[in-house]
Formats: sequence, structure tokens, C-alpha cells
Amino acid sequence: MDWRVVLYKDDDGNEPVKDFILEQPFGAIGEILHVFDLLYRFDLSLGKPYVEKVEGKIWSLRIKHSSDYYRILYFAFSGRKFILLHAVKKKSDKLSKRDILIAFKRMNDHESKSSS
Repeated sequence: MDWRVVLYKDDDGNEPVKDFILEQPFGAIGEILHVFDLLYRFDLSLGKPYVEKVEGKIWSLRIKHSSDYYRILYFAFSGRKFILLHAVKKKSDKLSKRDILIAFKRMNDHESKSSS
């Protein structure tokens, strides 16, 4: 069974990563989707420069388009799913603590909904 790339969905049905992606320039969307395809094809074996560990179970997809840098925070979930939690266009070398906390909150929300 292959791994699946799944967008986090909140209680109101919003998909924040999808919304973020659709706000980006067309070329950036293509590059983001290309890296999603790499994650799907190579699953857990995908490494640098595309993936890096952030904290705990949270990982980051690293995407560069032109002079812009994007990060998609995700985690591996049971049932062979990568849950895409949060997306950000980076302005500095490090992810902000705020962005990491958003990803943890959404991960915990997803896990609690899946266990009930």
C-alpha cells in the first residue's frame, strides 16, 4: 500500500495548506506540487534537500521557487498518510515558533478526531 499525501481539514471544513498554495504564483504552485509528488513517490526515504525534521513528529517539506522559500509542515500518520498541517513562505532561516505551534495544534486536533 502506497503512502498518501492528505491535507489537514479543520472542524469547519477549511484546508489551510490548500488555501495557502492557491494564493501563490502559478510557477510556485507547480514547484510545490512537484515536491508533493516526490514525497508520495519516495515516502519516508525522501531526505535533504526536500525534507528536514522540525521538532517531535513534525517534519518540513522544503520548497524553493525563484528567490522564494516555502515550508510545508507535516507528520506521518497511521494508515500510511502524510498529513500536511501548515504552510509558510519563509522570510528567515528558521521557522517561527508560532508556525511550529500551529502545526502541533493541528496535528493534535487531527489525532484526536481520528481516535474518536
